[in-house]
Amino acid sequence: MAYTVKKVAAMSGVSVRTLHFYDATGLLKPAYCRANGYRFYEEPQLLTLQQILFYRELGFELKQIERILGQADFEKVAALQSHRKVLQKDVAQTRTLIETIDKTIKHLKGTKKMKSEEMFLGFSVAAGKDRSGEHIRLGGEPNDCKVSVQDTDGAMCVFEFTGGGGGPRHLHHDQEEWIYIIDGEFQFEVGEKRYRVGRGESVFIPRKVPHVWACVSGKPGKIINVYQPAGKMEDFFRELGKYHGKPYVHEALSIDEFRQLFHDHGMDLLGPPLLGKWKVEEDGRIREIT
Repeated sequence: MAYTVKKVAAMSGVSVRTLHFYDATGLLKPAYCRANGYRFYEEPQLLTLQQILFYRELGFELKQIERILGQADFEKVAALQSHRKVLQKDVAQTRTLIETIDKTIKHLKGTKKMKSEEMFLGFSVAAGKDRSGEHIRLGGEPNDCKVSVQDTDGAMCVFEFTGGGGGPRHLHHDQEEWIYIIDGEFQFEVGEKRYRVGRGESVFIPRKVPHVWACVSGKPGKIINVYQPAGKMEDFFRELGKYHGKPYVHEALSIDEFRQLFHDHGMDLLGPPLLGKWKVEEDGRIREIT
């Protein structure tokens, strides 16, 4: 049975224009063309198109696909079996990630405690590495993304922060936050409550509750910071990371600009960091008083 280019486009989701391009480049020729120029495709061409789409889904470029399909020993069944193994691995990976997300949500809601090592089942990010390789630094201190918003479809994001500062006092309108201490001692103020916590301890911060924290152990500490849902936290840290040296972000921006930065990412800026004080100059710039 022969199919028009329009029918093949409808079946496959590949546009007519793309099928024309595949024809012009020799990647996928139609079975035949009529005198009026109409292209027609039969089962062998549909199977080849399927292979192209599989390889595209797996991240191959068109030139790579053309070389693979053009090999004299290319065998469709073997290729399909190979695709199946890759997809099975992806399905297992996705299932594990979903299970990790579900466990973390239950942990954050307090319905079922989660072991720390369970947080990272389903993928691996090496020590000192960032999920996407960005290596964002906040005031010179590394804040590596370990679980991205893309990994969880916005359900949560996770960061590993190494340093002393926790930023100014603020609140999140839509995110709950959970902080686990890997190393060092930290002082927290969450609403009216005060905490001093160390290695292996954690602090849960509900949404809409003012909070601030800092490392007080005299040397850089290390924490895992979880936001649920992810919101715009990755974008927020990305923006802060643009101010990677002196002047610091709170000195480079006016107080109004700094408030707007928080507002644009779903938060309210409420005051200075836990350690130190701020003085707002006449021009709106912030000067930190230690």
